[in-house]
Order: sequence, then structure tokens, then C-alpha cells
Amino acid sequence: MAKLGNIFNKEEIKKEEQHPRRTIKWIHYSKLKENVEQYCPARDKEEIESLADLIQATGEVIENLSVSKLDTDEYKIIAGHKRCQACKLLVEERGLKEFAFLPCIVNNVSAVQESFRVMASNGYHTKKPYELMHEITEMEKLLREHPEEFPPSLQKGRMVERLSKKMGIARATVQEYQQISRNLLPEAMEKFKEGEIEKSAALTLARLPEKMQKEVIEQGITKNVDIEEYKQKNLEPGAVEIRVSYQLLGIDEYDRSTVSRKALVKFLKGRYGSTSYEISQGEIRISCSDKNISISERSITWERYVTLLDQYCPKEEKEEPEPVERREEQRDMVSEIETEDTDCKEPAGKSDREISVPMDELVEEGRKETAGLTRQEYMNSLDIKGVSSYISYFLPEEILRCPALIEKWLKDCVNEEGQSV
Repeated sequence: MAKLGNIFNKEEIKKEEQHPRRTIKWIHYSKLKENVEQYCPARDKEEIESLADLIQATGEVIENLSVSKLDTDEYKIIAGHKRCQACKLLVEERGLKEFAFLPCIVNNVSAVQESFRVMASNGYHTKKPYELMHEITEMEKLLREHPEEFPPSLQKGRMVERLSKKMGIARATVQEYQQISRNLLPEAMEKFKEGEIEKSAALTLARLPEKMQKEVIEQGITKNVDIEEYKQKNLEPGAVEIRVSYQLLGIDEYDRSTVSRKALVKFLKGRYGSTSYEISQGEIRISCSDKNISISERSITWERYVTLLDQYCPKEEKEEPEPVERREEQRDMVSEIETEDTDCKEPAGKSDREISVPMDELVEEGRKETAGLTRQEYMNSLDIKGVSSYISYFLPEEILRCPALIEKWLKDCVNEEGQSV
């Protein structure tokens, strides 16, 4: 039969296991080392002095420090960094040696649990934007590397949603701090940490290329409105990007078919803006929306884009209409193609030869570069623009206005695959 005393002893053991007694160890402040994971340091020396005044008035450190053992006689602080600094100030600056030893509880925990405790110790601390960013970054690391330490609801799903749920922060805010953490240069991050750059400015900087971030910091620009202004002035596409886009978007063809660019903005928005159009050539990438065009991640409005086109790719003025004398010469040169039917209908019995213009006869006379060339040789020597100009220059108005005659003439010049014959 079990003794009543044994039953009580077992209950005592269970309670002891559930709530182990904590032994307070008095440790000299010089043996307590700062934790590299601590992200909420004292704002300034005045904050430490105020805490030192309270400790001195009380006569002791009321709340124990939480530490973990490093080696034989040194310990790493988990919670209590400011208390340690305050006692150091009392001893070294005020000569109060009775505060040299601080009450500490030595914890034997894993690195993961230690990280949790560092964050927990700062849980009720009013955080600066940098400190909140650091906390989000550390929590993300723990969620990725040690999901088993969290409830099942936080072990799966999109990271931004898990962080939002765990920390009680809006998803958009989490994403903004993630951008700052991942993209902000060290020089800018230091200013963010010191409070010289606000969160809005840090976010704008983080979205800039590294080169421009350095330029902004070197020029001492810290306010968000000034960074935005600098970005607009320096993030526009350059001459090379504009000229490449001029070809990729077919604006050269538009220019050849129109007298001016008055309707170009409307044309570009209608053709590319409504379809989220994307195209690239080498390192130059173009994406379009209804309001903006982005060239290699440099976004500008369509109106501004056309302005830059006028600057880097000015529209060539159209040539003056040909004088009547020149047209008469053209009619003489191609008289054999004129038909009796003025409505472009081919008369019965007419052969292709009778309604086509031999290209040999269209080679300009008196030019050294064309002298002695056959039709095929001369056509092959021209690019597309040259061929277009050549045809429009030498063919008479009667043919240019009649698709049927143009088709007949082209059949004498090119084969079905578009090659000159």
C-alpha cells in the first residue's frame, strides 16, 4: 500500500519539473557581453542615465537579467542590456561600486529559443522603423529554418501572410520592410538605423538601383520628397534606350506614314498600353501600360516618352511634292505600262510584260554607283528603306494609285518568297 507521504512527494516532483527553481547568479558587469541579435539599443546616453538614476534611487537592480553561458566566466545577455549599461555607468562614472554585480539567471537554451527570447524581451518596447524591420527579418528567418517551433497554422503558406499573422502587421507593411531589408545599401541602412532616414525615404531608396542609392547618400539627400525628385530627374531612359525603343515599337514606320507626331501619344497608348505589351532586345527591356512605358525599369509617362523621342529621334520632314516636270519624265520612262483602261482593270489579252515596268529601265542614269548594274544587282544593293524610296520616286502616280498595277509590277521584281528575281 502506498504511503500518503510518497504521493505528496511525487506531486512535489511534478511541480518541480514543471516549474524548476531558478538560481540567481551575481555576475560582474564586465563579464556580461552584448548579444549581436539585440536590435533595440538605447536611444542615447540620456536614456541610460535616467535608468541609472532609478537603479541608484532604488538601491538595487530589481529585475534579474537573462543570460546564457559563453565560456568559463563570460555570459551573453539575452535580456537586460540597458540595465547592464546603467550599472556600468554607476560604477565607472559615479564611483558606486556596490552596483558592479548584477543579479542574473543563467539559461541553458538552444540558439532558436535564445532568438525568440531576445525578440520577446523587446516585445513591449516602442520600436523605431529600423527595429521593426529587423524583427520582421529575424522572424522570417526563424519561420523558414525552424517551422516546427511554431503552431501548425504558421508552418505553411506564403511567407508574407505568415509574418503578417504572427506579428499583427498588414501584409503591405511587411512587404515594404522586406524590400528595405533586402535592397537597401549598407551606407543607407546605417542612416536608417540611426534615424537619419525615415521609413518612406528608406523604401524609396531601396527601390532605386545601387548606383543611384550611392549618389543620393553621397549628396546627403535624406528626405523622401527630395529623393523622389532626384529619381525623376535621373531615372529617365537615356538616348540609347530611346533610340532602340524607336525601332522596337515601330515608330519609325509611323513617322514614314504620317506628317506629324500630334497623334503619336494616342497611337502608342492604343496599340501598346491596353495590352500590357512587353518586348526586349539585349539588356533593354520594354513594358507598357495605359499610362507609362518602362524601358529597362525606367518608367515615364507616354507624354514624356514622346518628348524624349523628339529630342533623340527627331522626325524627318517629308520631302516636297515632285514638280510637274519630273512627273512628265516618269511618264515618258514608263509609257509602256500605261493602259487604255483608267480604272486599273487589265484589258483582255494583255500580258504581264505589257503592264510591268522593267527595273533595268529604272536604274538612274548618270550615277557612278548604278552605272552598268542590272535590275537584280541594283535592287540587291538597297536596304528596305532604299527600295521604298526608289519605288516611290520612279513609279508614276498612275501605278502608285492602283494596287493591281503595283502587284503586277512587283511580280516582275520579286518571287513568291519576296526575293528579287
